Amino acid sequence: MGDRPLVVGIDARELSGRPTGTGRYLRSLIRHWRDGGDTLVLYFDGPPPDDPVLRHPALRLRSVGGGGSRGLVWQQRILPRVAGADGLDVFFAPAYSCPWRLAVPRVTTVHDLSFFAHPQDFTLRDAFRRRLTVAISARFSTRILVCAEFTVREMARLFPDLAPRVRAVPHGPDEDLAPPPPRAAARARLAVSGPLVLSVGAILNRRCAPELVRSLARLRPAHPSITLDLAGENRTAPRLDLAGIASGLGLERNLRLSGFVDEAGLADRYAAADVFVSLSEYEGFGLPALEAAARGVPLVVSRAPALGEIFGEAALVVDPRDESAVATAIHRVLSEPGLAARLREAGLALAGRHSWRRTAALTRQALAEAAE
Repeated sequence: MGDRPLVVGIDARELSGRPTGTGRYLRSLIRHWRDGGDTLVLYFDGPPPDDPVLRHPALRLRSVGGGGSRGLVWQQRILPRVAGADGLDVFFAPAYSCPWRLAVPRVTTVHDLSFFAHPQDFTLRDAFRRRLTVAISARFSTRILVCAEFTVREMARLFPDLAPRVRAVPHGPDEDLAPPPPRAAARARLAVSGPLVLSVGAILNRRCAPELVRSLARLRPAHPSITLDLAGENRTAPRLDLAGIASGLGLERNLRLSGFVDEAGLADRYAAADVFVSLSEYEGFGLPALEAAARGVPLVVSRAPALGEIFGEAALVVDPRDESAVATAIHRVLSEPGLAARLREAGLALAGRHSWRRTAALTRQALAEAAE
């Protein structure tokens, strides 16, 4: 993992509570880094979680604060006082912002810049806070990691003077999930008998959930027992009433709003699904789509970046606001076995070109460059 061992500080708060995509990203990196000879100092706001990945002699778990601090207060005031005395060579911030007053080189991952491009997904205050903290953190970071070439271009557009610091490091597939269960057992646990359409990720305005729900009305005549499972918390503001949309179309029995789903629940859903749909108008990468492809689920994705760029070769690509096109693509996957098989094969091939081991190696290379 490099010419000399490093002492790497890590903002590990994403591993606490109910980890979502960023938490799985960090957990996968740590799994590969911990045997590489470096010392990893993980900082938590409150007690560290009881996670088997964290039980390793290369990891030093530090509880900083009592768990009730506001995020920026903890990161900018509390953390630097502790981390500054730990002999760090470099600090890794996996979620958009880094401690500004820490006197060691910093590497920060910016997963997307949606709060610039789609501020309607955030309250005015939250969008402003995110834009400000990312802009400042990027300037304090020796290296800025992004997940796709699309976000490289976005960083260059918004922060042209910082472009030389930006590195594209793509994600890997589904390593953090439970092993794939048998399809029949997964479908039995989920109580689905007909076609299962799956979408995974927090529900945001840019992810076109109403269009996906309304596409069910076009699909149900040909697939009366179809189920759409939306796995992810509803974070829209003002809040989208997806259950109300479904009720108005008589689709109450066809829509399942699962909310947050843990790793075992995601493994069941990928095993049970007949098609995976991601209709976002703006994504930094699209980890759930890669996870679905790695589990052999045919993809329907938005033509918008970065989804269309990354997954277009292995998916049916649609205008995310065109309900008719979305319904047609889903119907084709469900009714054309040859097409479904080709998409499944192409998705597996695409996922096979991604690796968390490679992601971890490239990220560690950026840490070593920053430390020098």
